[in-house]
Amino acid sequence: MKRSLSSASARIMYMVALALAASTLSFAASGAWSPTGTMLSARDGHTATILTNGKILAAGGTNNGVALTSTELYNPAAGTWASTGSMNVARSHARAVLLSNGSVLVIGGCVNDCLSATTNSAEIYNPNAGTFSATGAMVQARSDFGVTLLTNGQVLVAGGCTAFDVNGCTSVTNKTEIYDPSAGTWKATAALRAARYAMTATLLASGKVLVAGGSTAALDALNSSEIYDPTAKTWTLGAKMVQPRADYASIMLGAGRILFAGGENISGVSINNAELYNSSTGKFTATGNMTATRVEHTAVLLANGKVLVSGGNNQTLGGATPLASAELYSPATGTWSATGSMSNARAGHTSTVLHNGNVVTAGGSDAVNELDSAELYTP
Repeated sequence: MKRSLSSASARIMYMVALALAASTLSFAASGAWSPTGTMLSARDGHTATILTNGKILAAGGTNNGVALTSTELYNPAAGTWASTGSMNVARSHARAVLLSNGSVLVIGGCVNDCLSATTNSAEIYNPNAGTFSATGAMVQARSDFGVTLLTNGQVLVAGGCTAFDVNGCTSVTNKTEIYDPSAGTWKATAALRAARYAMTATLLASGKVLVAGGSTAALDALNSSEIYDPTAKTWTLGAKMVQPRADYASIMLGAGRILFAGGENISGVSINNAELYNSSTGKFTATGNMTATRVEHTAVLLANGKVLVSGGNNQTLGGATPLASAELYSPATGTWSATGSMSNARAGHTSTVLHNGNVVTAGGSDAVNELDSAELYTP
């Protein structure tokens, strides 16, 4: 009897150990968030650029509805933020590009939290000196536009919103231009076939650029796409997206595919569906739906090939609710699965992959206040 009882106890202890191990493995696989240094300024609608030295430059954005000139650096080794040179122009909803020489080009944006005016100004951040210097102004003032670094080291910007009021964007442009870093000047190129903003511009392996979706001044989401050929300097119509969407998140995957996830539809409501663009076929196809509807969220590609989507707003006709949840997309299966939730619900934030594969998510808004908190995601 004692032997049997001992054997049963051993089996129970073994099963408990297995359960605990499985629980631990499950938690590790799902990913975890932890607080990292607090930003020096709460900011929403800012840019975040990883420098060649591994630090992250956060620039501009808004605090209490006022556009900022301040910028700061995140140091992954210390997990802290430190001030660096201020921009010459206060801006939010701008765009930033890491140039081939390691400097950062910050372009356009709103000058007063997107309530009226946009700017055509541009400036260069020198990481060695920690300072900004003005460079040539764009032909067209704009915010929320598409931008990409071309294979020749020049920068293409396309579309964008040119004016706002309290209800949103009131004027959208189809103008496109190219920045030459060696000359510090902009030159107009062929215009988009459709004026649009709140979209992305993605460099394809061919050297061409895909612009897809976005919104009109009437806040109608688009499903059209077009492709820019830098050699011919022309735009051609591409395939239509499965779903009209604006203010979505997109990321380049392997094998020439691009993931487009969430955003808002023609009714101004956030959506949870996603689709893939295949550069080989030039077609869009549906893929698995996210577990939550999201707009103003972020998407980053992890070292394991999966995509991390975090935060954003669950937006209905009655209002918007920021989300703390995050989820992972598996390109291998075309499915989404929940991962650890952030400590703060946030939208309009930034997410940046560090050189070690971890992800820093910073700032944004919880619908009441801009945030100065930052969190580190460990896959």
